[in-house]
Amino acid sequence: MLKKIVSFLNQDISTLTQNNSQKEDISENSINIHNQALSEAKILASIAKTIDNPNFQQSDFKFYLQIKSLFARNKESYQGLETSAELLRLAVKAQGNFLKIEQTELRYRSTKQQEYYEFVLNFLGEKFGDDDNNNDLENNQIVAKKRQENKYSPEEFKQQIRTKLEEIKPTIKTEQGREALEDYTESLEGLAEEKDIGLKLLYLFKKFNLTDFSVLRVISDMVTYLQDKNMQNMKAMQDLVVKNEDVFIKLGRIIGVPKTKETPDTYARLLQYLALSKKHEQTREQFIKLIQVLKPWQGFYRTITDIREQYSANQYNLPEEFTQEIPGLSIYENYQQYINIF
Repeated sequence: MLKKIVSFLNQDISTLTQNNSQKEDISENSINIHNQALSEAKILASIAKTIDNPNFQQSDFKFYLQIKSLFARNKESYQGLETSAELLRLAVKAQGNFLKIEQTELRYRSTKQQEYYEFVLNFLGEKFGDDDNNNDLENNQIVAKKRQENKYSPEEFKQQIRTKLEEIKPTIKTEQGREALEDYTESLEGLAEEKDIGLKLLYLFKKFNLTDFSVLRVISDMVTYLQDKNMQNMKAMQDLVVKNEDVFIKLGRIIGVPKTKETPDTYARLLQYLALSKKHEQTREQFIKLIQVLKPWQGFYRTITDIREQYSANQYNLPEEFTQEIPGLSIYENYQQYINIF
């Protein structure tokens, strides 16, 4: 009986060895690409793990992500409003710079100072005037449009205004006047830090002669007021909008709200987004860092899975690395749906 068992096992091992010898080997190039991607994914997964935060799983932050996603994906009542929401968010965030610019232009009015203001406006017009907006011929609304690639350079802007400032400063008679222009320039540079959006907003404010930047403070005050309120209560948002309707109407055209959407409901959704963005500002910045890691991780993940799908275990001799779990997969699966909304 024992001899029969040994004979059976030997036959089974022989068959297994024969089957393995009949399997094909995976090309060395595919193995190298797979293993390199696996190595890169492992590094990024380690970084993602250090960034991941329990706050990302809190229901209130997930609600913010849900609203952000609706804007980004043009869903339902949020269709066509993503750019408007981001413009308004940045306008409120940078209100200090806008107010400083407004106050300086109103208070310091010498010929040379006005020459400097005009220089800045002309520069913005050259950079944003041609492609700053699409004109909707039906309702004459301004719909913000992404600038052409490489048309605007923050470094170029900073260099040019600094050069002009050094030219103008010696002609200003008072130290106070020179300091005012220096502060003015720093405010412009602060707006330039926000890619092209900050200066684009300044151009749009001037284009539509909205020189009273205090409207931004009003909206900022509303956002502050809402911080300890139930931000899922749209009725409360709409009530605030109705009470401050003139403020939103002034800003609506600047931030590109289509005429068909100039309603309390639209502005309430924008206000809700602002309030949520403010409430989760720190968590949001940390989450964006995680997304910036997961985006390249996703590329390596797809490379790994594409190669593995080409080579089945039934047909090929799989190296050990081809059966390893892909590091970072659980984190990726938690946030996969949000990767493309930032």
